[in-house]
Amino acid sequence: MEMLLLTFVRTSELIKATWDEFDFEAKIWTIQAARMKMRREHIVPLSSRVIEILSELKSMFPQDEYLFPSVVKAHSHISNNTILKALERMGYKDRMTGHGFRALATSTLLEELKYPYQVIDLQLAHQKKDKIEAAYNRATFMAERTEMMQAWSDYIEGLKQVKL
Repeated sequence: MEMLLLTFVRTSELIKATWDEFDFEAKIWTIQAARMKMRREHIVPLSSRVIEILSELKSMFPQDEYLFPSVVKAHSHISNNTILKALERMGYKDRMTGHGFRALATSTLLEELKYPYQVIDLQLAHQKKDKIEAAYNRATFMAERTEMMQAWSDYIEGLKQVKL
């Protein structure tokens, strides 16, 4: 769940993630075009907390190809239902989905952290709606996205510290 929250990728992109997609030194996750909804390679800058989570996962499943290996089917990954059932057990049935983390991140990054929609939209790997913009605008805003992903992670970590 925390990986979905901090990376706000699509659920299928996370559950099918393999270790060879991650560059720990560069702190990036490169999702191949074949796994993306829009069939374009997507780069996810990784915050320090995500790197910590990945290190923990690697120590738990050192021999597996997938970050989240299936416990019922060899050489496979967990299913979408794993995420939905976990949310249900946490009391969020019919109130949250894996995809909901994308909306949560978008709204918070816009309203609370004041990041421009153009940068957020690129991080969401959305296709440009305007054909002319798609043809001419090849900006990646990688530096801004890297900064934003760390700020988002820091924001979430700060919320963990709030006493209820």
